[in-house]
Amino acid sequence: MKFWTWLELKTKIEADIDIEDETFVTPTELLGYANEAVDEIERQILTLCEDYFITRTTLTLVAGTEEYSLPTNIYANKIRQIVYRNGTQVWKVQRIRDWNKFLSYELDRAYSTTTNKYSYFILNSTAGSPKILLSPNPTEAGAYLQVWYLRNANELTADASICDIPEAANYLMAYVRMKVFAKEMHPNLQLAIAEVEAQKADTLKTLSEMVPDNENTVEADTRIYDEMN
Repeated sequence: MKFWTWLELKTKIEADIDIEDETFVTPTELLGYANEAVDEIERQILTLCEDYFITRTTLTLVAGTEEYSLPTNIYANKIRQIVYRNGTQVWKVQRIRDWNKFLSYELDRAYSTTTNKYSYFILNSTAGSPKILLSPNPTEAGAYLQVWYLRNANELTADASICDIPEAANYLMAYVRMKVFAKEMHPNLQLAIAEVEAQKADTLKTLSEMVPDNENTVEADTRIYDEMN
């Protein structure tokens, strides 16, 4: 599948609607329209196949430090799982549930030992800087936490930027053409709107069928029982 650059997308869009030499719609506006399309399809993807943007990073524990920055490219603070791995010690770092998170945190602070397993929740006390709050406070140091999370789609910022949702390339181009027509009050605007809806539906249909092994059995969610054991 082709991964389009913004230069390739822009060149085709301009050729499709004959605006190569036009100045009424600026390059910055075109780029803004394209990123609007990326944001919309990104939101739709994460309701259909959440792990499309799954990635991971390593979190390095610092003794005496309980707050850790989230990855800069995380989508909506969506952590899928945190796993502790130190040699042969491997276990899931549990998220503290809403109804008891504050009491659990304080109890861990009061009674924790060096053998306690960590748990966490998201702390959002500073605008633009949410944190992972670990409990109990680590007494060890090392790159022991694997954070699996959902990242943002790649933002288009320059000609070489890659659109990393190749299934949505036609939707993106249709969306930008529609926005240009809207600004120009073009007589074909309604046709462009219809094309956007058609391309969006086709993109979402393709993405909804993204099951690489054709396994469609509903996976039982036994987490509530596991956590009670």
